[in-house]
Formats: sequence, structure tokens, C-alpha cells
Amino acid sequence: MDMIAQPSPQKPFYTWEERLKYALIPPRLYMWRLLRKYARKGEAEMKLLPDLVARDKIAIDVGANKGVYTHTLAKLCREVRAFEPNPKIYRILTRALPHNAVTYPVALSDTTGTAELIIPAHKRGGFSNQGASLDARKKAAPFGYASATVETRTLDSYDFRDVGFIKIDVEGFEEAVLRGAAETLRRERPTVLVEMEERHTGRPIERSLTDMAAGGFDVSFVRDGRLTPIRAFDPESDHRRRYGQAGYVFNFILKPVE
Repeated sequence: MDMIAQPSPQKPFYTWEERLKYALIPPRLYMWRLLRKYARKGEAEMKLLPDLVARDKIAIDVGANKGVYTHTLAKLCREVRAFEPNPKIYRILTRALPHNAVTYPVALSDTTGTAELIIPAHKRGGFSNQGASLDARKKAAPFGYASATVETRTLDSYDFRDVGFIKIDVEGFEEAVLRGAAETLRRERPTVLVEMEERHTGRPIERSLTDMAAGGFDVSFVRDGRLTPIRAFDPESDHRRRYGQAGYVFNFILKPVE
């Protein structure tokens, strides 16, 4: 197993409330509470993970954030490789890792090098814990932003084998991650859970879905707690007009066509 990568040296953007919280609450207790919260109010797709994840293979968590998916996947598969480029969030992620998780402070994309990670500011101070992105359009955030220089790599450059599941949530850069994972997807044929929002990508959601299916995958989404074929998806009523409302569809499941 690879050694756990070291945190990025970039400045962590903690508020004093966050510093107090992370100092007083033991890491494992904090993670336990976070997992309980997401079990009650989290994404519907999480409840389907036991049926999507191959137990004898590894899972890859792209955009791991604080580790809700990382911890959940670690209970369902052999090993998890988790990628989180936000320096602040990476430190939180690595405070209480499962024994079978390996982390990387890297932004997966379709290029290798460095990039500017844009971290939007909140109205009341501090910075977003979930909205960081490589998308330069994030600089238009209404309350300003901070930035950090992060390493970028393609998923293919890691040459992971026995990959059974990949989750991707990177605030509008999902298509770049998929392009940089083309060989891994072709060779390993994993199931993929990917967030895709037209408001982030700037592309019609229909085009994004067509591109994903072109790689030899059946695309589906969750409706009423069940996987539903993409032919039942209506871009207008399920996506464009429903943002911020119950039933808004922005996560898609790709299963390899055998």
C-alpha cells in the first residue's frame, strides 16, 4: 500500500469557530457525528452503495471533502483511494482515516502540473468547505474568494488496478476528471457515481450525459430511492427548473455495458 501523502503546505482557511470545534471535538467523534448526519439527510445515492460497490476491489473517491464517502466506501470494499486538493479540507479528511484508505492532496483533471484552486468566501466570513473548484468562474463569487496552488494529475497517471467503483464530485470539473480517467475506465470498467450540474459545467446536461454514455456505460439516476434508466430523465423538469428543490437530479450512475 502507498504511504499516505502529506498535507499541502498551502494556508488552511479556518475560522476561529472551526479552530475551536476541531480542537475540542475528538476526530473520530466528529466523523461519527458527520456520518450520522449524512445517513439521515445525505444524498439518496449513498443508500444504494452496497449494491454498486465491488467488495473485492478498490474504490476511488474524487473530491473526498471531509470523508463521508471515503468512510462509507471503506466499509464496503477492499481499499479506498481518496483525492482532496483543498488544503484546509485535506487536513480534516486525514484526522480520522479508515485503516484501508489512502489519501492524496491532488486535484484530478485531464492535465498534469499545477492549477489555482478557487475557494469562495461566505457572507459571514470564512470560506466554503464544499465549493472549491479549479473553475476560474468561481472568482465571481459574490463575497470574494481565496486561492491555493495545487498539484493536478490525471487518474490514468496512477495506473490503479482492480478498480470497481469511482465517485466524482469536483464542482464543475467532472468532465475533465473523466477525460483524464479514460484509460482507467476502458481497462477497469468500474461503476461510476458522478455529480453533473449544468450550472457548473456551462454545457447542456444532455451533451454531458451523451458523452458519458459514449464510453460504453448505461446511465441511470435515483428517483424515489431506486435506480431509474436515463430515458426517464427530463432535463427541464428534473434538472434545470428544479435546482434547490426536492427531486433535483444532479448525480448520475454509470454502469459498464457488458
